[in-house]
Amino acid sequence: MASKPGRNFPHRWLPKACTRALAVWLYLLVLGVASSVSADVAEPEDAPITYQHGYAFLSEPAYPPDFSHTNYVNPEAPKGGEIRIREMGTWDNFNNVSLGGRQARGVSFWVRQGNYLHDSLMEPGLDEPATLYGRLAEGVAVDPDGKWVAFKLRKDAYWHDGEPITVDDVVFSFNTFTNEATPTVSTPLQTISGIEVTGEREFRYLVADFAQGDPILPRRLGIMPILPEHYWRDRDMSKTTVEPPLGSGPYRIGEFAIGRWIKWERVDDYWGRDLPINKGRYNFDTIKVDYFRDDQVQTEAFKGNVVDVHMENVPQTWATSYDTPAFRAGMFKKRVVGVLRPSGLWWPIFWNMDQPRFHDPRVREALWLMSDFQWGNRRSYGFYGEGLSFFNDSELASQGLPSEAELKLLEPLRGQIPDRVFTHVYRGTPNQGSGWRRENFLEAARLLREAGWIIRDGELIHEETGEPFHIRFLAVSPALARAFRPLTRKLQRLGITSAVTAPEISNWLYRSRSGDFDAGAIAFQPDYTPTLLSSNTFSSAAADQAYSYNWSNLKDPAVDQLIGNMYKARTWEEFVAACRALDRVLLWNFYWLPGTSKTRHAMAYWDKFGQPEHDRLVHASYFVDLWWWDPEKAARVEAWLDGTDGR
Repeated sequence: MASKPGRNFPHRWLPKACTRALAVWLYLLVLGVASSVSADVAEPEDAPITYQHGYAFLSEPAYPPDFSHTNYVNPEAPKGGEIRIREMGTWDNFNNVSLGGRQARGVSFWVRQGNYLHDSLMEPGLDEPATLYGRLAEGVAVDPDGKWVAFKLRKDAYWHDGEPITVDDVVFSFNTFTNEATPTVSTPLQTISGIEVTGEREFRYLVADFAQGDPILPRRLGIMPILPEHYWRDRDMSKTTVEPPLGSGPYRIGEFAIGRWIKWERVDDYWGRDLPINKGRYNFDTIKVDYFRDDQVQTEAFKGNVVDVHMENVPQTWATSYDTPAFRAGMFKKRVVGVLRPSGLWWPIFWNMDQPRFHDPRVREALWLMSDFQWGNRRSYGFYGEGLSFFNDSELASQGLPSEAELKLLEPLRGQIPDRVFTHVYRGTPNQGSGWRRENFLEAARLLREAGWIIRDGELIHEETGEPFHIRFLAVSPALARAFRPLTRKLQRLGITSAVTAPEISNWLYRSRSGDFDAGAIAFQPDYTPTLLSSNTFSSAAADQAYSYNWSNLKDPAVDQLIGNMYKARTWEEFVAACRALDRVLLWNFYWLPGTSKTRHAMAYWDKFGQPEHDRLVHASYFVDLWWWDPEKAARVEAWLDGTDGR
């Protein structure tokens, strides 16, 4: 079974580069560069730094420096009330950099909108694909040669205990992230060789030679949470904790029951409440997060008025289970929304590449031929779009045959990647619609025979080893386990036996990370800067790293090189070409069964809230940030529930 293994800082500070030498080497392997990194810091430059109010990935910010608020908020939204939301699974940790534990919702590290407690240097604009504006930082600057990324702190930012936020906190945070944090935090930061304080409120991150010019770095540095040095100085950051940490953000931790629920309380004197990027946001006095371990229970909790908003992920439930008296009376509403980002792939199946049987691409293609999106989506009430790309429904998705720009990246890999990358357009599984297309079974059987698998006594075995072809499917929930059944029935026709398990979610997470499965599934939902996600999910370096997202244990040098091209892009056109080239190689290698894509997001909510008008935003859970409590609507709902509305 496979397993994965003081406050006064000088003008210049260097990290302990040797403490993570192995992690550095693995990360460099992804980028295809030398395996040694110099920790030398360049001398400060004399020229003054010109700061900008925002940073756009390979583009320009849409809002001018003097903007007062964004177009997707109500700047006069009232404060008050409560919103109750749900989360899947359980939790036991408020420390977002510890080596273990299950983080509570509200302390996310790399997902900016998922952190209510800590401020970051910058904040993503929700109506632009990849733009950030100043939050803790009043300005950002990027060296023309890519040698550094500089920030200037606001002078009026402070922690919840009243202490000012200083450059010491920034330096402490960076030191902690690079030397003590979980690899999902520390490894992406190996591109930074050090941090240099250049003024009372100014500092700059020094970029390692091999990563200079990478346009994703300012974004990565901008969204990192900043931690209070005076709070964590005498605490062990590598350990989990349920002691509410000190923060600086719009909310603090209130009451909670470990693993069950948390109440987040709005900070009345939050220092950043009037910032242009924050104006009209964080309007609820309380955010209550309830945890559930089953999809159906979550839905019933919503219908029973235990939670206020529910993002429904089960098609049959969405189509058939919401026609209740409360819905017919207009007390709660249903809405389908889109997002301003790639829709990616919705819980696609992937094979555990640590298992020798999956090394042969003929085996993987035979399994791919058993999938049938069209047939499955009819049974799912047309809930999904077809997953034809890892960056589905976006400009980053591969289209047609490779362009000239893509061929420059793909041609050096001829012989290492499938020939069909150059000659065929990926269109998904052929002969879809019937669910049991004979041509697909015959072709799958032929491929399996070529790969050495034969039928004996009605069972598919390897002709040399006698090993039976058995697949252990691991699902995150009973609903997903049920979705595997049509595939397992077709595999049985090929002589492949299978078992489907949907354990308690913490056990599912442990088994997924440790490789205790043959076939798993996870949602792949990138944004418009998917370099880090691609590294964590597909790179050889991540496959050997604990707590990475490369649960498929994929190790392919060609894929590593293509991911490296994403980091090297210096224009939007180069970046698009790099994403599309990677996309083609992943698809034609059949490492994953793409299946469905969540092009629409199903939202049900009790009609208690005011909502601003806006177009598509970069994520669908904007209700926590942008909605506000409407006392009249809430009173109407409560009267209906109490039966005092004249019914």
